[in-house]
Amino acid sequence: MNRVLFMNCSPNKNGNTYRIGEKILENVEHDVLQMADYKICQYGQVNEEDQIRDVFKEIEEVDIIVIGAPIYWYTVSGILKTFIDRLYLLPEAEVLKGKKFYLFAQGSAPDEATKNTVTFLANRVATLMGMELKEVVIDTSDGNEIIDKLNF
Repeated sequence: MNRVLFMNCSPNKNGNTYRIGEKILENVEHDVLQMADYKICQYGQVNEEDQIRDVFKEIEEVDIIVIGAPIYWYTVSGILKTFIDRLYLLPEAEVLKGKKFYLFAQGSAPDEATKNTVTFLANRVATLMGMELKEVVIDTSDGNEIIDKLNF
């Protein structure tokens, strides 16, 4: 049986991103990783409080990663972007290799440029980290398209 991890990359732990993620996974046994609970330092600014290795420990045992993020200023949240920035040259990031990867992002009115940017980001992360990108869905805050498209 595949182990599924939902990474909620919203600073609002019970907001739209969380609600949408829980809806698409309502019939699937899964764990939730509230990324807002972890201190992940900016690339080049790492200190002893950094918890990115703790996040990798959570990811290590799963087969499928579902990442949800709100859209702020035409791209994914800073929480997700900082996590992605930190993947660079970290040997612990090898735990991502071979994982199935879904990404959804939601915001008030994502335009085509935003959709293209988020899709490009997901493709690059999957390619560089050796992950199998299964689906990227970008939608409005209600998340109906995400809920309809991402069926597990």
